Amino acid sequence: MPFIEHADRPGDDEVLPELAEHGLRHYTARIADAMGAGAEAAWCEWADAPSAYIPLDQRLPGHPDRDAALIWAAERGWAVAVETGCGEDLLIVASLGGDVLAAPETVATWLRAVLTGTSTRRTPGFQRSGEHRRHPPTLDRGHS
Repeated sequence: MPFIEHADRPGDDEVLPELAEHGLRHYTARIADAMGAGAEAAWCEWADAPSAYIPLDQRLPGHPDRDAALIWAAERGWAVAVETGCGEDLLIVASLGGDVLAAPETVATWLRAVLTGTSTRRTPGFQRSGEHRRHPPTLDRGHS
């Protein structure tokens, strides 16, 4: 029997991005919860380059004067970055590597190691600056 698509049903091209964005929001919220930030702290978008951004309350060893964030890129996975001061570019200081959709507990454990200075693992392919933009652009946590 041939498959007949109903006229009132959206095509797959319309549904899949919405489902993917929903999945990314759910995954990013689970990461934020695992690291103790709460789902409301997480920001993500599904666009040409799906990405996520979770601001950190803590400062990194070696960067005590810069805001830090946990960021995710679909092609590279999780990384920790610090603000450069210009308000746009982020400086990648550590990347998790491995599975781009690492388990929340894995990301949280690795992040704790980065925050204590015991891990700065970097993965080839991450550039030191200019690769990631600050998300969301208007985020200001009031740090000086």
